[in-house]
Amino acid sequence: MEIEMRKFGPNSRASMNNKLKQYKLDVEIIQKEMKKAVDVSSNFRNYQSINQNDPERNKLLQIHSSLMNTNDTIVRSTQIAIETEQLGNNVLTELNEQGERLRNANDQLDDTKSALYRSKRILKKLSMGAFYNKFLIFFIIILELLSLGAVIYWKFFS
Repeated sequence: MEIEMRKFGPNSRASMNNKLKQYKLDVEIIQKEMKKAVDVSSNFRNYQSINQNDPERNKLLQIHSSLMNTNDTIVRSTQIAIETEQLGNNVLTELNEQGERLRNANDQLDDTKSALYRSKRILKKLSMGAFYNKFLIFFIIILELLSLGAVIYWKFFS
């Protein structure tokens, strides 16, 4: 988690560092509780061999059973926490990869937009050139028809 934390900016890193310290403290507390439970269990086994029919013994057996169940629950919770952390790291890595892919796609989109804009300008210039050429050809044809009409009029009517 510390390696992943280094990839982020200072603001995110500070909050993640606090969370990481809290997680480490939680793990230490759980380990201390487990050690206490194991110590109590070993003390209880020593006491069990001393007196078999004592009512306090039965109560201690129930407490011991409860402690063992609690210990098992803590162990399972610790395993789940470790698996969750690993899963979180995997998700974080995958999200970083997806973010990089999105940034690359955004860059490609920007390049495509600029190429499209240049193409649009070129097509507009070509279209205007074609319009001017058509207008010029139409004007030349009109001039030729007028000059042809003038030649015919001058040749036959003059």
